[in-house]
Amino acid sequence: MEINEIVKKFKDQREVLAKKFLADVDADAYLSAHAKAADKAVLAILKLNQLSEDVAVVAVGGYGREQQFPYSDLDLLFLLPDGVRDKDLKTISDVIGNLWSLGLTVGYSVRSIEECLEQAEVDITAQTAMLESRLIAGNEELFKTYSETMEKNLNLKKFYRAKFIEQQQRHLKYHESSYALEPNIKEAPGGLRDLNILIWVLRAAHLGNTWQEVFEKGLITRRECELLESVTKSLYRLRIHMHLLTNRHEDRLIFEIQEPLAKALGIVGTVGRRPSEVMMQHFYVNAKTIGQLNSIILQAIKERYSKEPEQTGEPICSGFVRQGDVLGLESPDVFVKNPERILEAFLIQERHPDIPMKSSRLYRALFEAHSLMNKEWAENPVNRQTFLKIIQGRRGVWHALEEMNRWGVLGKLLPSFNRIVGQMQHDLFHAYTVDQHTLLAIRYLRNFTHSENAHELPLCTELMMAMKGSWRLVLALLYHDIGKGRGGDHSKIGAEIVRQMCRDFEIADEDADYIEFLVREHLTMSMVAQKQDISDPEVIENFAKKVGTMERLVSLYLLTVCDIRATGPKIWNAWKAQLLEDLFYSTARFLKGKGIDRDLLVSRRRKDALRLTRFTPEQRDRINKFWDNFDVAYFMKHSVRNIVWHAKVLLPHLDSPKSFVASRPLRGMEHAHEILILTQDRPELFARIVSNLQQYGLSIAEARIHTGHDGRVVDSFIVVDDGSDPDFEQEFARFQEILAEKLDLAEKLPPPLRGRPSRQSKLFPISPQASLRPDASGRQYMLSIVTTDRLGLLASIARVFVQYGINLVTARITTLGERAEDVFLIESFKLRDPVFCAEFEKAVLEALELY
Repeated sequence: MEINEIVKKFKDQREVLAKKFLADVDADAYLSAHAKAADKAVLAILKLNQLSEDVAVVAVGGYGREQQFPYSDLDLLFLLPDGVRDKDLKTISDVIGNLWSLGLTVGYSVRSIEECLEQAEVDITAQTAMLESRLIAGNEELFKTYSETMEKNLNLKKFYRAKFIEQQQRHLKYHESSYALEPNIKEAPGGLRDLNILIWVLRAAHLGNTWQEVFEKGLITRRECELLESVTKSLYRLRIHMHLLTNRHEDRLIFEIQEPLAKALGIVGTVGRRPSEVMMQHFYVNAKTIGQLNSIILQAIKERYSKEPEQTGEPICSGFVRQGDVLGLESPDVFVKNPERILEAFLIQERHPDIPMKSSRLYRALFEAHSLMNKEWAENPVNRQTFLKIIQGRRGVWHALEEMNRWGVLGKLLPSFNRIVGQMQHDLFHAYTVDQHTLLAIRYLRNFTHSENAHELPLCTELMMAMKGSWRLVLALLYHDIGKGRGGDHSKIGAEIVRQMCRDFEIADEDADYIEFLVREHLTMSMVAQKQDISDPEVIENFAKKVGTMERLVSLYLLTVCDIRATGPKIWNAWKAQLLEDLFYSTARFLKGKGIDRDLLVSRRRKDALRLTRFTPEQRDRINKFWDNFDVAYFMKHSVRNIVWHAKVLLPHLDSPKSFVASRPLRGMEHAHEILILTQDRPELFARIVSNLQQYGLSIAEARIHTGHDGRVVDSFIVVDDGSDPDFEQEFARFQEILAEKLDLAEKLPPPLRGRPSRQSKLFPISPQASLRPDASGRQYMLSIVTTDRLGLLASIARVFVQYGINLVTARITTLGERAEDVFLIESFKLRDPVFCAEFEKAVLEALELY
């Protein structure tokens, strides 16, 4: 049979299968039959080229599990025997060329078993491929050896962690939202890949290859099994339709195909809702269900391999137990006995950031709690007060609200919010459903409460950190789009709804007026900035009169910035930022007569610092020029007294090309010193500093890294010695000179010391956590880590930075007893690649592991 004949036969079979699917909509039958048709075509091409039977031809990926979608890649592994001949390699090349003629994208690899093992060490995809590989033709013994070898080398804990990180990075690519208006049904949160991740980990743990088998092993309930089967089939049908409708590998539910797709699925519209909107609502419900089940099962697997029963946890409050950094329930029926405990779960985690995770039992209780959250529950004064406590929290507010929405609690408590969950927005601007846009806006707002985000929008950070009663702004953002989908002006409708909510929740009239104003006027500042001439004094005067007070101006400015940024990744830009900032300052000047200084905090601290020195005019000019190199973050993270000390000790060395190191003992802290370093920025700088501090036996309690515009770096470290050396002070003075000299030399980095974990950390271990997220600009990334503190920790992390070519922009190192919570602002063009991010994050986590 010639290649043209093979191709024609395969395409004819595909056409028959497509027609049959459109008639009976049996997704499982289609996927299996399409894979078998591909098998026949592959076998024919192998026979045509007379590939040696010593080579094992293996189907992997979706093709390997016999789930071949219409235009999915045809993924193959050509497994080579020992002593493979050049002739065989040439034949494989010819086979691959012929495979492309089938009209599908061909994904292939050509490796020996040893090369597969090597690849698995650096790429988890190779291990994943083993879990769903299937022999099509060739050497059966070679394939058997490959399968046994790969399985023997599969470490469940490492595999689980790698797939978990891979999922996190994939979710970040899609802004952690299942509710994009044009979602990717394969890769986005709540998509097919989240189901694949579960099956891969379950197979690796030998807990089953199908949902039914997993149920029989006792890891999931009957209801969970039925839901998983239902959502899986639903996504399969949807994806097949999408491929057939577009005649290409299309996994995005783009606007252009939503309406014809709904029609193909037989979905009819309702009053005021198009068929596509009904279809998307079904999709979002399924995506949320998949996300919930994904969390339940991954946590259950983790508990299974950690073999730590929940009932051994330490009671934290009525109904709840704590097991390390996991929050659990004393019994499965805690919520049934007392539904008020449902909201307490979120309040506890908000107030205890050291308990960031939930047990599978708690996840399941939330999953099953919908019938408990009725009208009576929503109107219960205790629940309403608990909600206000969550809103008024000092930290973790956005995370609590996002989790509440994810588990359906927020919509049950606030019926008006429930109406916007999964609600489409058909315009050119919004990229998310109304509820996801709302929560993303709150997330941006809460980011302004952390000084490490000051580099993004310094003015917003400054204003937010000085604000009192910021919970009212959170509530205003929660309700700012609540009136959408009701017809009419959603701002006015929303103002009425939030006013009633304030009455129901017994919020003081003054606060209610403030919140209602923000909801009613949440579009005003944007419209004035972008559509009116803000250089016209009359425009500013009219806007200022509408705002009325500086407090409302500040809140409206922050709300507007967050609202626009949360609209979509392409909407916010420097032009809009400048317009809003100019409007803010012009209005502030009108309201206060003189307005607000553009660099209010920076200017004040610089003036206060100079006032406390006895510098000559010339010295003042020199230090001011030096300060001009540093942004608001430097002045926010250091007290005036610290800035004064820095200025005094650095002034004589500002013109020197050599590095300079100074130190002083800290008041009130025994054996603690602050080390100040002035040097030129260079590769490996942070790693070199922390490695030398470690070699000297100093424990780093805190670090503040600041890189100036001129390339000079001012780093300050709070270090603690163990107090065992009576001559420490004399030796420490010499060490400062040595450190300065070493920074200017290109010596090889010393290996990190490996400190032993303390007794407390062994008894109460902290699961290492690493979170890598892009900042608002997308050019820099925030790496947040949480782990058990120990000697050599920072040096180990710094070496990972060096290994992966990561440049450290700034860092905040915080040690809370045995717990280290560090935030690094980093940059590298490689971080734009999700695969690189996943590998980098995995390497960081490995560095965080206790020795």
